[in-house]
Amino acid sequence: MTRQSASPSHADDELSVDIRALAFDELPAAAAILTHGMLNNPLHVKVFGADPEHRRRRLSRFLGPLVTYVHSNGVVLGACVQGELIGVLGMIKPGRCRPMLADRLRFALTILASAPPTTLLLFHLWLSARARNDPDEPHWHIGPLAVLPEYRRRGIGRRLMLHGCQHIDTLEASAWLETDLEINAGFYRTLGFDLVRQEPVLGVPTWFMYRASADTTG
Repeated sequence: MTRQSASPSHADDELSVDIRALAFDELPAAAAILTHGMLNNPLHVKVFGADPEHRRRRLSRFLGPLVTYVHSNGVVLGACVQGELIGVLGMIKPGRCRPMLADRLRFALTILASAPPTTLLLFHLWLSARARNDPDEPHWHIGPLAVLPEYRRRGIGRRLMLHGCQHIDTLEASAWLETDLEINAGFYRTLGFDLVRQEPVLGVPTWFMYRASADTTG
């Protein structure tokens, strides 16, 4: 398989963007960016509710612990412009992307504090679908990814993904992700991800994608 090359867009060249791993005390800001950027994702609407304010509160309660989990089991990358955090990408190390029971319970309890039991059931079905589709072979699990609205379409998300993919390539490792947005699936294809399957999760079309390790491409 020949991997497509990817490079930052010209629009991104207008900004001086610093991509780096975030420290623990920066995780609340990262969770806030993810909540804002992913509020209207179809699966989040399905799981956390149609009302925007309720959904924002429930999603925030989930993403806070999730970002902490990713940080403890991988890396949370941040894109900064003049010291301001404007974009976030999570990357979980091989063997760590299926949370243990204690972690799943922690996620569930934080959600239940601000949501009805039906939300908890949908959340469980969502995570179960992700685990069922997750490859058995070792891989980095990519996501979540979000950029502040005022900085979108300027290559920030691409810069974050390129940084992460280059790190994975140095390890000769593979990567896996899922997305509920078709436009994102097209974006990930430009970074070397191939579509493995598309199937509904809770009735929402979802794309599951794989990026082969560097030693199997050429």
